[in-house]
Amino acid sequence: MSKSLKIFIAVLVLGITALGYMLTRQSAKPAWDGGPLLAKAEQSLEGLPAKEAEAIRALLVSTGQARYEDRTSAWMKSSLKDELMPVADYAVASLRAMAATGDDEAMWYLHFVLTQRVATGDEGFEWLEKSAKLGYPRAVFDVTSKKLKNDPAKLRAAMESMSRQENDAGLQALYWFAFGHEKGQDGLPKDTAKAEDYRRRAKALGDKLRPPASSK
Repeated sequence: MSKSLKIFIAVLVLGITALGYMLTRQSAKPAWDGGPLLAKAEQSLEGLPAKEAEAIRALLVSTGQARYEDRTSAWMKSSLKDELMPVADYAVASLRAMAATGDDEAMWYLHFVLTQRVATGDEGFEWLEKSAKLGYPRAVFDVTSKKLKNDPAKLRAAMESMSRQENDAGLQALYWFAFGHEKGQDGLPKDTAKAEDYRRRAKALGDKLRPPASSK
């Protein structure tokens, strides 16, 4: 290979690399800045008793594993109060920002709050589908329950499979069987003993997935 050809190839590779970098920078979304919304939420909390305001504030800024539930709790405490709408707005925006990064758990919680209102219901179910496709257990359970609700045999088979999983899909499936045997529905015979057994198993799994605070 001649020296001029080597130089040409090197320049070509460098050019392709630079172009790829530029395209990546152009397509990258800027990081979400929730500061302005959080400031409005903080301002709306000023009218509450100090202890209540602090509790809601902690839910809005938590960063641990429970951050999704915390945002949802903040939304539930504020969404029906006009004076606290900035809190609800921040909670939803925060969940949406996390979901937009591909966080399947955030997608499920975002779906939950959005489907509480007719106006945002369709968007909420879209996030549920996305979460299920990424394999988030609770979303998989919800989507499966919805899609197979008119096919009892396939639904029972799906629930039986999920009930053997040690995750939120398994937890919900165990409660599904407990309720089904308690009421005698979805093709399940009414059986109090089986209902109690499934409920006991569900509680044990729930405690395993989320140990009581006293045991930590």
